[in-house]
Amino acid sequence: MKKNILALSLLAAMAALCNATAYAAEEDVSKADPARWYQPDDTPKERLQNLGKEADAAYGEALHACKEQHGKQATMCRKDARAAHKDDMARAKRIYDDYKGSARTP
Repeated sequence: MKKNILALSLLAAMAALCNATAYAAEEDVSKADPARWYQPDDTPKERLQNLGKEADAAYGEALHACKEQHGKQATMCRKDARAAHKDDMARAKRIYDDYKGSARTP
């Protein structure tokens, strides 16, 4: 009987700890959204330019992350960043071609 009471009180204590009030992490508002996010890209050329800017920004962030590494790891990081940028630009070109083709057809 004592074991059951002890087990129940232990279970109740654990439940109380698990149900502790959770608070959301504070939002970092020091960085505003880039203005390009709110500029329309209605033409195929504008769409391509916007995708290029996004790819360049992602490449810059990837290179910045590579600065924390050294030696072969840094070299591989930069190589991976270049490959990702090349893939992003190729994807932007495919989207441009698709968007340009669909804009022509009525």
